[in-house]
Amino acid sequence: MTNATSEKRLTGGAKFAVDFAPLLVFMGAYFFGRRLVGLAGDVAGADWCMREGAEMYLAVAAFMPAFAVAFAYSVWKERRIAPMLLVSGVIIGVLGTLTLVLHNKTFFYMKPTIVYLLFGGVLFAGLATQRNFLKIVFDGALHLPDDVWRTLTIRYAIFFVALAVVNEVAWRWLTKDCPPEPALAAGAGPWGWLLGPCGVEAARCAGEGDWVTLKAFGFTILSLVFTAAQAPLIAKHMREEDGSAGSSEPVDRV
Repeated sequence: MTNATSEKRLTGGAKFAVDFAPLLVFMGAYFFGRRLVGLAGDVAGADWCMREGAEMYLAVAAFMPAFAVAFAYSVWKERRIAPMLLVSGVIIGVLGTLTLVLHNKTFFYMKPTIVYLLFGGVLFAGLATQRNFLKIVFDGALHLPDDVWRTLTIRYAIFFVALAVVNEVAWRWLTKDCPPEPALAAGAGPWGWLLGPCGVEAARCAGEGDWVTLKAFGFTILSLVFTAAQAPLIAKHMREEDGSAGSSEPVDRV
């Protein structure tokens, strides 16, 4: 019988959009937010300028609804909630809200650390309790022997923990010399977190932009390279599985 769930999996452009569109929105808001705020001011007939250091807040404010739309689309198309997408969504919602409400970027700097540690910890916990969560996540997309699933799970768990360490070291190192953010002025209004006086030059945090680039491109490239490195192991044992399945005697099913 055909697995109805697998037929509804996102593929191609839809899969790419769900995975990367929110990230592209984040990048666009961060690196082009200053221009976008100015253009919005022109449309509104006002002289709007972005407050110094507000790039991250604008990016987070744009990223959260973009991720929510991608998540809703994924659930609608697949008729299921992808576990990793759900976990990421909860963490993004909590840490993103704390970042904006408390006006503290540290929460979002630590988001990759928390996500990767959680993924790695869940995989290690699964091994300790004889449950292979990596196999569950793939949901029949790969047919491999249990010992190979165990090997892949150990590798991915270690990889996730390593990414968490890299992120934690990176954001602390890259932002250590950043100037302190100016406090929000009393009575600044609902847009005080974003808008500031025009023509005021202030020191910028170049390291923050480097961290954003690392988060968006560095971790993505590392993940793709790591996944590609597992291909020989997967291909070898998938062939073995196919061969053993082909040599087995047919089984009557009622």
